[in-house]
Amino acid sequence: MDRCACGYEASGPRDKADHLGEVFIPLDDVAPDGRAHAEAAREVTFGSLACVCGFAPAGPLPASADELDAHLLLAFTPADGVGLDGRQHR
Repeated sequence: MDRCACGYEASGPRDKADHLGEVFIPLDDVAPDGRAHAEAAREVTFGSLACVCGFAPAGPLPASADELDAHLLLAFTPADGVGLDGRQHR
């Protein structure tokens, strides 16, 4: 188990990434850098992932999904770790 600073117990790395995304990513998907960051609609090629900002993971699924999650968390996670709920998350 991986515990967040808020007390949430994630069942694994992907669950924790989902939790952090929920507390850091606003509904409009606009990051502090002023750019939108979100998973882009999938292209014709199945298995390709990208962010609407243009970032595209290099590897195949599922590793590319983890890379996209890491990109999104990097874009949205504030240095102080305080989420949209006003609580500390790490």
